[in-house]
Amino acid sequence: ELEQAVCQKYGWSIEYTYSDGGTWLVEIRTSLSNGSRVFSSQTKSGKKEGKQEVSAIALQGLQEDILREESKPVKELVQIFPDPIQIFDSSSSEVWDRFWNETPKAVGIDVEGNQISPPVLIQVSTNEFTIIEVPSKKVISPNLKKLLEDDTIVKAFCDNFSHRDKKSLGLLSSTTNYNFREPPIIDLEQVITNTMGRSKVPRGLSKIISLCMPELNARIGKPKASGDKTTGRYQRIGRFAMIEQGKAKPLQSLADLSSAEQQYAALDSWCTLQAYQRLEDAELL
Repeated sequence: ELEQAVCQKYGWSIEYTYSDGGTWLVEIRTSLSNGSRVFSSQTKSGKKEGKQEVSAIALQGLQEDILREESKPVKELVQIFPDPIQIFDSSSSEVWDRFWNETPKAVGIDVEGNQISPPVLIQVSTNEFTIIEVPSKKVISPNLKKLLEDDTIVKAFCDNFSHRDKKSLGLLSSTTNYNFREPPIIDLEQVITNTMGRSKVPRGLSKIISLCMPELNARIGKPKASGDKTTGRYQRIGRFAMIEQGKAKPLQSLADLSSAEQQYAALDSWCTLQAYQRLEDAELL
């Protein structure tokens, strides 16, 4: 209950340790700004029973923190950041000219359909706008390739532990042992894990945004499914999955996506950049 129903739910870190003397310790960190909370239990019971005992002690000690989290409204990313993002088609030479003239220090990158390489869709966000690329003939554009190879620009990702987004862009071939906590490639999951401690499952962008921006006073979650999950955001996610599996017609251009689909895609890369900048401002990188 402590690990799954509490820590995974809120993105908290948790680590158990056991000494030969029969002492169980559980260390939990609930935020980026606060230190860890350590709870202990001296037991003559077996290892399994002792772990359950220290978990119960921790649950009791964390009641105030749990109640605080539960009192927060649950919102989707689009409710937290409702303003439309300015989106440009990667096929536009003008937007890339603007990009290189302004040369941002960092960009947020996200992809859709990462089971294939290149992916179905690639989103690159600055603070001002997002460039969305539909790879042509399964090849990324020269400008995107230039960006990915430019070590002076930080590329921020929020990837899972398997690094599928980065793999789909060919970024692991020469950086297999890279920890993704230092430029030019930053992975928010890796940074949060290094700062707060491990989580049994990836925290995901929504929980990381909640941790990086506590002033939002909200738990950011996925929308609730309705029926067969074929409407709204689920429909947009499902479409990209169908394309990568060869069960739907490939995208030919950005115009194949509705405005809502474009905004959904752009929001993830834009939020990734915002979280990265918060971590940088807090000197946690």
